[in-house]
Amino acid sequence: MVWIKRLSLLVAGLLAVVAILLAYVMLFVNPNDFKDELKSVALEKANVNLRLDGDISWSFFPWLGLELEDIGVALGSDAEILKFDRAEFGLAIMPLLEQKIQVNKVNLVNLKASLNKNAQGQGNWQLDLPDNTSATNATNASKTSEVASASTNTANTAANNVANNTAEKIKLPEIQLDELRIENAQVQYRDEQTKQLINATLNVQLNDVQWDKAWPMVMDIAVTQSDLQGKSPIKAKATLNANLAVFPERESLSLDSLVLSGEVESDLLPASPISAKLSAANVDLDLPQENVLVEGLALSVLGVNVDAKIQAYQVLSEPQFSAALSIGEFNPRYLMTRLNLPLPDMSDDTALTKARANITLEGSLDSITAQPISIALDNTNIEANAVVDLSPLRWDVSIAGKNLDLDRYLPTPVEKSEEGADLADVTTVAASASKGENNATAQNGSGAESFKATSQNDLDTGALIPIDLIRSLNGHVGIVFENLTAKKLKIDKIELDSTQLHGLVNISPLRASLYKGSMSSKVSLDVRGITPVFNVSPVIDGVQIQPLLVDFMDLDKIAGATYLNGEISAKGNSINNLMSSLQGDLLVEIKNGALVGTNLTKTVCEGIAAINKDKINAQQFGPDTPFETMRFPAHITNGQVSTPGLKINSAGIQVTGDGVVSLPGSSLDYQANVGISGSALDKACRVNEKVTQLAFPIVCKGKFSDDPAGLCRPDIKGFGALFADLAKAELKLKLEAEKARLKEKEAELRAKAEAEKVRLQAELKTKLDAEKARLKEKEAKLKAELEEKRQAEEEKLKEKLKDKLKSLF
Repeated sequence: MVWIKRLSLLVAGLLAVVAILLAYVMLFVNPNDFKDELKSVALEKANVNLRLDGDISWSFFPWLGLELEDIGVALGSDAEILKFDRAEFGLAIMPLLEQKIQVNKVNLVNLKASLNKNAQGQGNWQLDLPDNTSATNATNASKTSEVASASTNTANTAANNVANNTAEKIKLPEIQLDELRIENAQVQYRDEQTKQLINATLNVQLNDVQWDKAWPMVMDIAVTQSDLQGKSPIKAKATLNANLAVFPERESLSLDSLVLSGEVESDLLPASPISAKLSAANVDLDLPQENVLVEGLALSVLGVNVDAKIQAYQVLSEPQFSAALSIGEFNPRYLMTRLNLPLPDMSDDTALTKARANITLEGSLDSITAQPISIALDNTNIEANAVVDLSPLRWDVSIAGKNLDLDRYLPTPVEKSEEGADLADVTTVAASASKGENNATAQNGSGAESFKATSQNDLDTGALIPIDLIRSLNGHVGIVFENLTAKKLKIDKIELDSTQLHGLVNISPLRASLYKGSMSSKVSLDVRGITPVFNVSPVIDGVQIQPLLVDFMDLDKIAGATYLNGEISAKGNSINNLMSSLQGDLLVEIKNGALVGTNLTKTVCEGIAAINKDKINAQQFGPDTPFETMRFPAHITNGQVSTPGLKINSAGIQVTGDGVVSLPGSSLDYQANVGISGSALDKACRVNEKVTQLAFPIVCKGKFSDDPAGLCRPDIKGFGALFADLAKAELKLKLEAEKARLKEKEAELRAKAEAEKVRLQAELKTKLDAEKARLKEKEAKLKAELEEKRQAEEEKLKEKLKDKLKSLF
């Protein structure tokens, strides 16, 4: 126990000596006497010029304190880079014996820093190291090379030792900082390379700083960024309030109750000033695991509120993240107005007034997955999923939505005056004719020139299709939408599946339910060449054509359930060029329909009455021509639709027709031949049975915008020619009848002559037969007489012979 007493006495003596020395220093040593020595040492050792114009005061017990006033620091011969009016520091002595650092205050008042970077990228804060530094580096490099050339075992052992030492936890001393205050810190940064000037004013205050405990942190900053002449400034100011906790053993930190408020002001911004507020309930950073967790994140700016939760993993090695974002309901119109952005011309003033969204994200440096995505815009609801590969860029997107009226977001259609419309139509027709000549030239061997002309027209008329954008697309998009309205077309449901790759877009299938029918199609868009090329293979099944055309084109000229199939193609980058280059063949059939606004029976009757120099009572006829079926093939060349073989079947009329419908010119030139049985509604239209066999010509010619009632009219000359032909036909029939009568009489005479001939021939034959019989009878008598004479002579001879024989004997 004696050595313990001696050690205690020794320590007490040393403390007494230290106390006496400290008392001596505090009473008899003035720190201001060492200013010159401090300046010379700083200049000699570090090439730093110190300006110590203010007083220096210190204290040693119970606080090791230091206070400096009016201090300036310059590197070499440059201007001062750093200066401040006052700096205060106080450190408790006794807690150091327990490995505790207790600081009562750290204050910096009116800190001013001037940082400059020249055009070569050299900053005025970079020290020129003395020459012995290079020698030291050379020595270190030599030692490093020697270590690298050591044996493998030694290297492995050293590596293991380093790894073990790194793994060991370094116990940091406990820290207690009562107050850290930086008042009115002003920093100027001038960069000659980027031609920018930044001025910042900063105030920071920390209180009750300790490890493993949260301490309040308050900071405000004002920053101005401009060019080197101070022009086009951007001013920003922000205030930060939070509770910060640092956990040295876990190598992590945490922020809670974070609130960051800011404001940005500049003439370069669309709106100025812009205020925003960012808050977070908790922000955790785990350095060993490289994880970041942000909970209760909320951003409020320009009437938009965004709530989020973010998790990031391995942020320093292989970053991965997940996030859930919620954008509260806001007014896009108000947002655009606040940003001084021009609102698009929209037909509905209530469009773009409500929007909100919810998005869940996860991903890495290679890909991002957004699933689900929920968006509400006005009355439209959209649900979507998306996967985006970042290298190379490719996406796979699925979208489902309902209740979208695109017409609300499009400009109100402008009604052209008749003169303007006519002028536009003439121009369009001229352009169409020019296109037709170009295409004819192309067919004769100069297609390249026509192709270039078409491309130039696309440029002149304005690009309808963003070619460069489409060429950059690479991915897949699937869309299902219900209750969609576009260009007044009402689509009950539309489904499409599209792939995009290097300028080729394929949509297959494209299906839609609309106007009590359905439509399916395969569509391709190819922009790999100079001019975009469309190819469409449509199939339409039972679509009511009247409401569709009325809604889409304000065209009310035909009604019925439409069935269509075929293939069409077009090329160009404007509506006019697409219409003018339209090619293809279609087969169209319309059932249980009507020619709206045109009564063919009435039109034919008008022609009949005109020929008869009479008039009909138009009120007796309906406005339309109902029919059971209309069937025709449509051949399209350069936007000109010809329909040879048109047939319309209806009770009381039979119609055939042919003509051309010009899509570029929005016009038609058509002739229908109508067979009619007359009309009992008007005596002026009563016809005989022969007239019912005729097909009366009706000419339909004009613009789509013309009144349907005056679009079609009877071809009076054709009617006259028809009746003249009928008269000729009747005369021909009469001539043929007279010829037949004469032929009949001639035949009768011939028959009589032939009968007389037969009678005479029969009579003559009878006489001949009688004469022949008489002659035969006479001949028989002669033969009998001759036979008797022969027999008599033969008897006489026999008698004579007997007599002679007798005479001999």
